[in-house]
Amino acid sequence: MTTAWLGRLKYLEESGKRIDTVRRVVIGGSAAPAAMIRAFEERYGVNAIQGWGMTEMSPTGTLGTLKAKFLDRPRDEQRARKAMQGRPLFGVEMKLVDAEGRIQPHDGQSRGELYVRGPWIVSAYYNDATATRDAIGADGWFRTGDVATIDPDGYLQLVDRSKDVIKSGGEWISSIDIENAAIGHPDVAEAAVIGVSHPKWVERPLLIIVPKQGRAPAREELLDFLKDRVAKWALPDDVVFVPELPHTATGKILKTKLREMFRGHRLPSA
Repeated sequence: MTTAWLGRLKYLEESGKRIDTVRRVVIGGSAAPAAMIRAFEERYGVNAIQGWGMTEMSPTGTLGTLKAKFLDRPRDEQRARKAMQGRPLFGVEMKLVDAEGRIQPHDGQSRGELYVRGPWIVSAYYNDATATRDAIGADGWFRTGDVATIDPDGYLQLVDRSKDVIKSGGEWISSIDIENAAIGHPDVAEAAVIGVSHPKWVERPLLIIVPKQGRAPAREELLDFLKDRVAKWALPDDVVFVPELPHTATGKILKTKLREMFRGHRLPSA
């Protein structure tokens, strides 16, 4: 789990301890920030490999190993690949479908909901005909609920969960992109982004930060840090600081709870 590995990095940083016997770690559960992958490599000599999957996939769908063509590329280019969710395992098929049901090209730019199928991918939900009908087509394709891109080399890049994408003035903003950029700030322990109601733009991003112990980053400092790392229209309208974020039992950030907590938050731009 990404949250668990962030906690381990935090512990290592604060305690000064080493993990010199560890050669590689596999990170899943949610998108791994490039800053986390870089920290494992540069500070501890650990190869951080990202994977993606779901319980319905038994459970792994992709693994972020580098193709041979990337092994002699610059480190930054390699890390950009490793920050993606990787290529499908043998037996796993993937496609992208837009809101009108059109299959999208694997060009690294076109977005769509990710559909998967394969011999060990769910074909029905037990005693739940409605859930089966909503998620699984007659041809065996399972709707994951993830919005993604796939590049010509087959690398999957999750944009967001469809329910977490922020719809702002006709643009779709990825909360994952902002969160991963914010984690790169040296004073940030954990970050989450949700959409907050806006009278003009329908929704705008709110960045929620857990600072590292003993650190006190300022709102304007974080926005300045992000302005060259995310698109201008995706820059959060506000930043709030909390002592901790709510998590599910498996360590994922519980955004339903955050949306409840900040339902009445008034953005400065509103």
